Amino acid sequence: MLWATPKLPRTLLHQLSVIKRDFVRDPNKGGQSRPVDVVVATFWGVVLPLSNKDWRQLPEGSFTADSQKLYTDDPVEIEPGQIIKDTYDGQTYTVKTELSHNSIHPMHRYIVEGVVKR
Repeated sequence: MLWATPKLPRTLLHQLSVIKRDFVRDPNKGGQSRPVDVVVATFWGVVLPLSNKDWRQLPEGSFTADSQKLYTDDPVEIEPGQIIKDTYDGQTYTVKTELSHNSIHPMHRYIVEGVVKR
């Protein structure tokens, strides 16, 4: 028998991409390296601010004012250090760590660090 599992509200979710950044030499610029972003996977998720409980429980020095939480129900492989790009607003995040969650809920949670858009 299949049981219904809780899901994140679909109205909050938008498409995010896991990016692999490679560097290639650009002969037009004297052989200097330039970054090339390759989309590895896309998934539905949402990035939200840290809660007061998160601020109390995270060890000091592991977060900044740009730290946020990424939530997703999709079974996507995300590892610390990977780059996540929000296709909705173009914001880029770096994954810092995966947070645990109970075994009943299929949700995955990550602490991400926002990269300032310029």
